[in-house]
Amino acid sequence: MIADCGSSPDLIVHPLMRQTSHATKDQSASTISATITPLLDRLHAIVIGPGLGRDQLMQDTAALIIREVRKRSMPLVLDADGLFLVQNQPDVIHGYASAVLTPNVMEFQRLCERMGVDPATVEGGRENVCAELARKFGGVTIIQKGRQDVISNGRETMVVDIEGGLKRTGGQGDVLTGCLGTLLAWKKLYSEGVWKYPPSSSRVHFNSMFSGKTHMIDMITR
Repeated sequence: MIADCGSSPDLIVHPLMRQTSHATKDQSASTISATITPLLDRLHAIVIGPGLGRDQLMQDTAALIIREVRKRSMPLVLDADGLFLVQNQPDVIHGYASAVLTPNVMEFQRLCERMGVDPATVEGGRENVCAELARKFGGVTIIQKGRQDVISNGRETMVVDIEGGLKRTGGQGDVLTGCLGTLLAWKKLYSEGVWKYPPSSSRVHFNSMFSGKTHMIDMITR
């Protein structure tokens, strides 16, 4: 984890990011990102957004880090203020199939406006709107959070209609983002041969963990 601060003893915190008000005169987005980039080679998946903030220096630094992530073909999850970054600089993730965006209702609306997607003109309901937005971003995976979550990469679309709580509490989106980062890291490790299970054994293990919802995992980690 790369963060400004941390209070949990379970986190490894590198206090490298800087807000404009805390940066020294010789610190810029380029110099700050250059100190963070070497850490990427020690990681398996990247999550950007929760706690990032909208300070311009933080946003610009995150954009440069995303470009380095793309060079390494690393899985990437963007949520919260990471989506604000994408809204303002859509080119940073355009065409990057290893990126997963997790917008809520308002974030999804703003992304649609930015990419010229008018839900009123898209036939087929929320599923097709989500798919169209994913295509506008060049094939990223979008998990549109709502009463029923819609997941699409522009080619395949799924609707998660399992009944949940009547009201979502603050922080649940962060938990989802962390879970996605974990799944993507597992996928990368498996693809690199860290685990030597044959595909059939892996499938049985995933079935026991996710009650047969493996197609969704395949889609967002492909």
